[in-house]
Amino acid sequence: MKYYLFAKFFQHLTADALMECCEELGIDGPTAMIRDGYWVTRENQKTTLPSFIKTAQAHHLEVTYADTTISMSDIESCEEELRIMKDSGITQFRVNYISKSAAGSPRGLQDYTRALVEKTVQMAQKHNIQAIIQIHGYLYPHNATAAYSAVKGLDAKYIGIKIDPGNNICQEGYELFDYQIQLLGEYVAALGAKDGCVKRIDDVSNDQKGWSRGFAPAFEGISDYPLIFRNLKKINFNGPAILMPFYNEKNFGKLLENLKKEIKYFKDIESRT
Repeated sequence: MKYYLFAKFFQHLTADALMECCEELGIDGPTAMIRDGYWVTRENQKTTLPSFIKTAQAHHLEVTYADTTISMSDIESCEEELRIMKDSGITQFRVNYISKSAAGSPRGLQDYTRALVEKTVQMAQKHNIQAIIQIHGYLYPHNATAAYSAVKGLDAKYIGIKIDPGNNICQEGYELFDYQIQLLGEYVAALGAKDGCVKRIDDVSNDQKGWSRGFAPAFEGISDYPLIFRNLKKINFNGPAILMPFYNEKNFGKLLENLKKEIKYFKDIESRT
């Protein structure tokens, strides 16, 4: 399995320093975060993306997965961006999220999303690239059941789902992990390798009765990653694990310390599986 870093909390580093960090972590590379404030921007993607990838290659790393803000509703106007990504070596790109108010009411979301996905598949096929939809709480699709309705019957070569146990635990969308993976099957194209937990704080008088959800390193979180990895193997999953260290964001040294432990945890499970 490939391990890529979603470097949200690494933006203070230069591209070269980021690659050195990935080398030290023993992973395959970072994702290309195409957004303002990071190493690659949509406005300057034509020059910044090839430069970012060239820097990775100089460190014997790869960049084949992009996290983008491309909305499926605007996909037909993004052909140049798709071409640039494909020509630069990107094989998978995560599309932007869908608001739960996008269809006017929750009952319209399934049909609304399906229409967008069908249009996205056409564009992805035209450029021979795979679009990725991330399961994400407070947005849509928020669970595997909703995601499967969006992609059922479409060509998995051009559309895939990123499952996300951490979001399931911390936000919404939790379903049994073996159910999620077996339901989505060939559409599971990436694993959001992060986790969460539930803790009770001192104040038990609030509306949550003191309970609080938060992200945590996978070796401390709730998700049954041995079960997840076993079920990924059953479906012959060959996509990447996207490392998403959403913990210790205000203490970079501690974040790196826990990320190293987390990577070892994932690789140990993969080896046993």
